[in-house]
Amino acid sequence: MRKNVDLLFVYPPISVHERYASNVGNAGGNLAPIGIAQVAAFLREKGFTVDIIDAVIEGYTVDETMEKILELEPRAVGFSALTSNFYRAVAVAREMKKKVPHILTIMGGHHATLMPKEVIEENSCFDVLVRGEGEETAAELIGKYKNAGYDINKLLTKCKDIKGLCFREGNEVILNDPRPPIEDLDSLPFPARDLLPMDKYIPLPNQYKRKPVVNMVVIRGCAFNCSFCSATAVFGRAMRWSSPKRAVAEIKHVIKEYGAREISFWDDMMTANKQWIHDFSDLIIKEKLDITWTCYARVNTVDYELLKHMKDAGCWNIFFGYESGVQELLNNIDKRITLKQAEVATALCKQVGIEIRAAFMIALPGETPELAQKTIDFAKKLNPDYAQFSVTTPYPGTRLYDEVDKYGTMTKDFSEFHGWSAVFIPWGYKNSEEIEAVKRSAMRQFYLRPKYILGRIKAITSFEDIPRYWKGFIFVLGFSKVSFLSFLKEDILGFSKTGFFKIFKRKTKLQTNPGQ
Repeated sequence: MRKNVDLLFVYPPISVHERYASNVGNAGGNLAPIGIAQVAAFLREKGFTVDIIDAVIEGYTVDETMEKILELEPRAVGFSALTSNFYRAVAVAREMKKKVPHILTIMGGHHATLMPKEVIEENSCFDVLVRGEGEETAAELIGKYKNAGYDINKLLTKCKDIKGLCFREGNEVILNDPRPPIEDLDSLPFPARDLLPMDKYIPLPNQYKRKPVVNMVVIRGCAFNCSFCSATAVFGRAMRWSSPKRAVAEIKHVIKEYGAREISFWDDMMTANKQWIHDFSDLIIKEKLDITWTCYARVNTVDYELLKHMKDAGCWNIFFGYESGVQELLNNIDKRITLKQAEVATALCKQVGIEIRAAFMIALPGETPELAQKTIDFAKKLNPDYAQFSVTTPYPGTRLYDEVDKYGTMTKDFSEFHGWSAVFIPWGYKNSEEIEAVKRSAMRQFYLRPKYILGRIKAITSFEDIPRYWKGFIFVLGFSKVSFLSFLKEDILGFSKTGFFKIFKRKTKLQTNPGQ
């Protein structure tokens, strides 16, 4: 890594156990922090020197992150954090201001964009805050900092005209006008993945089929406005697309530079523009790219022709937000889908051979444990390839956060705002323990069904699948709070009755003798 760079980006530490609030083993779940890699590339293109510390993938503690910063002696440090690991960014920045107060500290990312005034007001360890898309704001900021001789006090006298910036002027917090979003995404350079340890990143077991996996973002914004989602608060509802040609060029780039065999698209909503997806799929097929890919979509934005085309172009897995099996609860969160649409999208994906990662939410506004059971039953009826049961989390910047008192009570311990702890208790639940019990029950009811496990075994097509499925199995046991011994005692008898051992033996034989 380079010393004395103009800006060192830091993604603050958080462990897998902390992120999922469970002991899920070494299941993976880390992909490159593509947002800061994108901003870093933009700055580098403008002539600034940059580097990145991803403390999560390196497994650094707060102290180890601080030691690395001291070793590299950057001119400025830019933190990017979600709500759940924001407190770790604060911990590192506070140590910085004690030991190296002359280094400019910048806070950016999701949480900072959602609560800019509060973040600056309550945390003197940050000199300035960048909200929204960071490329142009960061470039203008670092340019002025450099012209000020890397002097923080001189810089702060020149910040009032930098759009997208928040900072202190004496005891007053100044919130500048927002910066308009970047319209031409094709004008941006490819993310600076060369500044990251790309060989260390691996998704959760149900999110990849082939390694290496590289994550990409080619679309910004989301046209929908679900009350629990903060995506529109950061990127807005006006969607912007890279051109299909540019998206395919980036795929070629990561194949050449990183040996990518699979792409994990992180775009909030990949299928909003059907023509874009058709054009994109056409290009992948035309270029004969040996790539598989996964993406996020909504059940009301897909049809048979679209899914078939995506499948032909290498898409094998789609993440859908079903959220609930109760229409009233979907209406409560302004999801704007129907249970029938969920059923149709599921059937179409199974028809064309695309696997489904289904997202459901426990403890929605208006929910009771009895209604949660209806969601669990709906999940089992749909029988997607994978299901997650996250706990409703009213993130700052969302309508649910602003209206939470209508629906229940909420803690403000942001370190627990990762989607897996009961920070919000709807009036229909007694306490957080009851919500946790329902979450564990949902995981166990869905995954520890003989029908489901036999289906997964039948889906094994190579030896490469076996360790991936094993990691996923351990992940599920961790979430369900079920020990392996308990699983053997309580569930294995059910498997034997359905022919588990017979099918497993046959699958093993087929892998050993593929000609059969």
